[in-house]
Amino acid sequence: MLDLRQLDLNLLLAFDAIYQQRSVTRAADVMSLSQPAMSNALRRLRELCGDPLFIKSRLGVTPTLVAHRLADYVRAALESLRDGLRMIPAARQNNPLLRISCLDCLQPMLLDALLEAPHADWQVRYFQPRRRDALQELASGKLDILIDIDQPLAGLSGLHKRTLAADHYVFAYGAALKEPPRTLQAYLQQPQIQVSSRRDGLSPVDLQLGLKGLRRTIAVTTQSTLAAKLIADRQPFGLSLPSRVASALSLQQAPLPLEDAVELKLALYIEARYRFERSREEAMHCLLNALGEPQQIPAKTQHLWERAGSR
Repeated sequence: MLDLRQLDLNLLLAFDAIYQQRSVTRAADVMSLSQPAMSNALRRLRELCGDPLFIKSRLGVTPTLVAHRLADYVRAALESLRDGLRMIPAARQNNPLLRISCLDCLQPMLLDALLEAPHADWQVRYFQPRRRDALQELASGKLDILIDIDQPLAGLSGLHKRTLAADHYVFAYGAALKEPPRTLQAYLQQPQIQVSSRRDGLSPVDLQLGLKGLRRTIAVTTQSTLAAKLIADRQPFGLSLPSRVASALSLQQAPLPLEDAVELKLALYIEARYRFERSREEAMHCLLNALGEPQQIPAKTQHLWERAGSR
């Protein structure tokens, strides 16, 4: 039997990080270690356990049967230790840093929700990584909470998501436009502002129009929804936006003159360990409520989340 006096607690943290990330490189990033240091920790773990624990694969590493059996016990032990440390006043983190990625127009509303929460003392940082990098930054610990389009989590171990209430696109307009277009032809001819974080690409509205051989008139493209709002108040341009975004920008709204509604499905993503850190879990609940989720959220939320690789 292994003598616990020989065990370095840091090795358990390394094991948990590798198991969750399925990659020595990503695990090193999460723990702010160099890759050689993480590889050395894995070597020591293998010597202690008498098992390879993780086998190299095309996408990173694959846990052995022994690693799978050990993982739940290691995670439970670490969480038990974290819970115990929370009871020590000196160990509590003052002004915990909360790094959130979401649309710029949602940031003031979400900040209000966070600051109105009891005992709120978060230090909030908003930023928007490129969409193709966002989930990876979340998995590597560079981001705490991501609010973005609903997408599969295949191949990203350790992430969880909560699908938000579906939104729908509307025609939004500001003070410079007297009235919205009432017909499809008028809608297609109406100069519009395209808001997109990408240099090019089509929105769900454009995709639906494209299936019918139709195209909107795009006058301006911008990455900022707040800039789009300022333009719409100065120029007679419209926007095709999700209703939630139009409301956050205080724009007037009208239904799109299309036969079928255009839906947008968003999700809130977190790294698995944050579901068990009290301050971040409280922040997550505040954000869900602000985004239209039910006010009462069960204390045990695991069944509401989709785990990466569960499908």
